[in-house]
This record gives sequence, C-alpha cells and structure tokens, in this order.
Amino acid sequence: MSLFRLTLKSILSRKVISLLLILSIGLSTMLLIGVQKIKLSAKESFSRSISGTDLIVGARSGDVQLLLYTVFRQGQPVANISWESVTDINAFREVKWVVPVSLGDSHKGYPVLGTSKAYFDHYKYGDKKNLSLREGATFNTHSEVVLGAVVAKALKYSLGDVIYLSHGIAKGGLSLHKNNPFRIVGILKPTGTPVDKTVHISLEGITALHVDDAPHADLSPKSVTGAFVGLKSKFTIFNVQRRITNWASEPLMAIIPGVSLSRLWQTVSTVDAALAAITVLVALITFLGLLLSLFMSLEQRRRELAILRTLGAHPSQLFFVLVLESLMITVSGVGLGVVLIGSVGTLLKPILEDKMGLILSLSSVTSTEMILVLGIIIFGVLTSLVPAYLAYKRSLSEGFISL
Repeated sequence: MSLFRLTLKSILSRKVISLLLILSIGLSTMLLIGVQKIKLSAKESFSRSISGTDLIVGARSGDVQLLLYTVFRQGQPVANISWESVTDINAFREVKWVVPVSLGDSHKGYPVLGTSKAYFDHYKYGDKKNLSLREGATFNTHSEVVLGAVVAKALKYSLGDVIYLSHGIAKGGLSLHKNNPFRIVGILKPTGTPVDKTVHISLEGITALHVDDAPHADLSPKSVTGAFVGLKSKFTIFNVQRRITNWASEPLMAIIPGVSLSRLWQTVSTVDAALAAITVLVALITFLGLLLSLFMSLEQRRRELAILRTLGAHPSQLFFVLVLESLMITVSGVGLGVVLIGSVGTLLKPILEDKMGLILSLSSVTSTEMILVLGIIIFGVLTSLVPAYLAYKRSLSEGFISL
C-alpha cells in the first residue's frame, strides 16, 4: 500500500477531527487573504478617487484635511476661498483648467457639491477615466441637479423628479430649502468613488440656496470651498504650488493629491497592521490546534504504528506518514479557504461597493497572496515535524513491543 493511500485512510479514520482541522485552517486562510484583499481594495479605492488633477487649492489647513473634504466629502473646511483668488489662479499661464467646488449642504445625508460644468470634463478617477452619464445630461440652470449612481439607486430617484436640499451635512434635523426645488436632469454611471454618493449642482445653485429671492438675485459665486487645478506641464507643479502657498490676499494652500493620498494611507496603516497581527494570531492558534491534535492522536495510534512496523514499515515511513497527513490536511484547508474567499467575497462585494466604495478584486491573485498560501502550507508541514520525529524515535526504540 502506498504512503499516500495509507495516509488518506488514516485521515478518513478520524473524520470529525480532520474536518474540524480543515475548517479551522480554511477560516484562517480566508482571514489572511481576506484582510490582504480588503487592504489592497482600500488602497486602490483611495488612489482611484481622483486622477489627472495636479493640485487641489483651498484655505490653509492640513493637507490631509483638505483632501478628505474636497475629494472624500469627510470633515469640515476651515474656511472658504474667495472667487477672485480662483479667477486669478485660473489666469496663471501654467494653468490649463480650474474646477471650483463648493460644499456644505446635503440631501438626506448625501453631500451636495456645487461646481461648474467643467467638472464633468476634467474630473477624472481611476486610470484617468472621465465621468460619464448613465442617463440624462449635465445641469444648465441653477435649479437642475445631477446625481451620483449610489444616491439615485438608494433614494430611488429618476429623471424629472424634484428634490429639496438641506443646509448643513448632518443626516437629520436639517431645514429644507423649500423655496428652491431642484429637478433631476442627469444620473452618473457608477465610479466606485465618493462621486457616486454626491449630489451635483451648479455654483449658482449653491448661491440660490442661501438667498431669499433667487430668480432676481445675482447668483454669481462669491467664494468656494476649493478648486481642482490642472496644469499644462507637470514640471511647473512645484512652482505653482509655491506661488499659491505664498498668496498675499488670503491664506491659501495647494496640495498634490498623490502625495496627500500617500500620507492619508499612512495614517490608517496602523489599523491595517493591527488587523494583520490579529489574523496571524488566529492562524497560529489554528496550527497550535493541529499540533495538539497530532500529539493526542500519537498516543491513540501506538497500536496502529506498531502494526505498520510489523508489516515491514520503516520508522522513516511512519515519519513521512504523519508529515504527509499534516500536508494533506493543510492543503485541503487552504483550498477551502480560497473557495470561501470567492463565495463570501462575491456576497460582500456589492455591500462593500455601495456602503464603503471598496471594489474587491476577486479574480486576480497577487504575489503577496501566493506567499501567504505557501507560508500556510509550509507552516502546516513544519508543525507536524515534532510529533512525526517522536513517532520515528518511538518506533525505533519500541520496535514491535507495543503490538
């Protein structure tokens, strides 16, 4: 009888214990790879939220704070910047385009973004992808609105519906601007970025929200939260950044989105490290259970090993039987873990995309994930070496006595 068949029969003779070990290793594998995939997805979601923008301009504060508010719609701005500063920056010979943005209002918990039509031409995400409409068109008047994909889906809106916006960004208890209804004229395609959860109106629409007689008032913007800036050449980015930082008329700052995104990711890296450490501890506990199982079964299998010695099995073969048994259990557990990642990930994917903007990549396998899988298998084999060696030594010393 081959070692493989012998090992398989040994595993099947202890079905319950073997299945529990395979399940625990599978869950540990799922956790290890799952944490890695969520980490990469979060990093990609951060980095893909904005691309093609060279600078973000806003009132002087922290660079991460400015990034969080203008791109991720999180937090509060320190102050607005004047419209005169925006037009002056747009006049720089190095500047190709400027997209002003104004925030601070909301609709049923979703942020309202006031901007110009240039936003739909120049704002890019992912690998420099342009925003595109699923249906309808962009706004042309101060009373028209374009919804992100998540807003339209969650609130079940369609083209032509009339909505009212609220002052402030809290989820409840806000007064509606009843005197300024907005008609939905466009719905954007999903992007997997904060754009999906944003209500887009014109800058004139933002002004109209805060005046009493909008039809007869001057709706030209007086100030905005910030501006996205595109340059004609990347080589001028530091020069333009320095000029804006040294702005004389008001305290401004200009951040490079990629650099600030890296700093933002570093601020949450401790959470990632903590999750990884917890997952590794779970895996270690699992393999400790495998080790204990092998030790406990060693006493119960003394007769089995003695019979194998009687049938002519060499002590080294008994050693390899235990190692092979551990290898088969570990590989089966890893396989189960990969299947669980696929099935659980498929179930969680739409939830993560809708609620957190995380786009899980389940089809691709990274080198880190391959290393993790191989590491689990190797660790499983190493775990079996001690009890396998004890079985080897015992079979040498006891010979056929135990029979």
